[in-house]
Amino acid sequence: MTSVDVASEAGVSQATVARVFSAPDKVAPATRAKVQAAADRLGYVPNAIARSLKSQRTNIIGAVVPAFGEYWQHVVTQFSQRLSDRGLQLLLFSFTEEDRVERAVAAVDQYRLDGLIMASAVIGPEQLARMSDRDLPLVAFNQPAAAGIIPSVSVDNEEGARRIAEHVVDVGVERALFVGGVASTSTDSLRYRGAAQALGERGVACPYLACGAFSYEAGYKAAAAVLERQPLPDAVIVSADELALGLIDGLRTNGVDVPGELLVTGFDGLPQVEWTGYDLTTLVQNIEGLTDRAIDLLLDQIERGSGAGAGAGGAPVAEMVPGTLRVGATTTGRGRDAVNHDDKDKEPRSDHG
Repeated sequence: MTSVDVASEAGVSQATVARVFSAPDKVAPATRAKVQAAADRLGYVPNAIARSLKSQRTNIIGAVVPAFGEYWQHVVTQFSQRLSDRGLQLLLFSFTEEDRVERAVAAVDQYRLDGLIMASAVIGPEQLARMSDRDLPLVAFNQPAAAGIIPSVSVDNEEGARRIAEHVVDVGVERALFVGGVASTSTDSLRYRGAAQALGERGVACPYLACGAFSYEAGYKAAAAVLERQPLPDAVIVSADELALGLIDGLRTNGVDVPGELLVTGFDGLPQVEWTGYDLTTLVQNIEGLTDRAIDLLLDQIERGSGAGAGAGGAPVAEMVPGTLRVGATTTGRGRDAVNHDDKDKEPRSDHG
């Protein structure tokens, strides 16, 4: 069935049928209902490809995003749902290894997209700059390095980590350790800087330990490196929730009570942090708000018919959204007076592995 058949069935012009399916708000409700009823009777479904040829719009938004990790799965789900609510489709360009990012970015040129979301901290400034030269609306999601290059929306990483650090000091921590994912990423460096500065202002040192990845497995393996440090820190501030969950399980496997012997915090606000077995203290990102704002910035470029260069006001927009501190059992299992520093020079436990 074609739009011509629907027009004949409904007794309207073909142009009216086209408007019903492309811009329904521009058609009178009664006419819209009549056309939709005719389409339903005939089993008519609009051809998206044919429509895109006429309108020069595909209604497809691409996203370059890692194909791993609970955090990115959560983000992709939010983007998919929120784009669908606006009549848009999401097309993923994913990668599994850092050295495959270039291949994912190159694949973008094979498709007609209305816009593109760059959603990975491992995409470097050079790649972002090259992408900004194209006549394609772009937005960076949670990628601080993109600020000033293309429009971007990100959680306030530095301030969020500072709030976590202030919290652990409030519960009596005097020795801290920061466990990061990939040290070269802007996300990791900002979170470490925020935590280290806040702790340093309170006389607490905070050395850095890199896991090499933002994954549960990397966090689990990092437990052994944490336990090699003697005396043990009072608290481990972890750069991401998924790392923190792996670290907690790795510590517990080695006989360390979290939070009885060691406090642990995360960053992101994954759904799993509320599980009873973890109840993780973390910085919760407003993923819904972040994705909505990223889509708004992208659609603004699309409507203006512009690429990702400077907007009407000059430099590309760079917005930061604050997170919310979630205090869980991993830092409240012991009170301030319960953090015991009297045994700092004792031999390490034999069951630490």
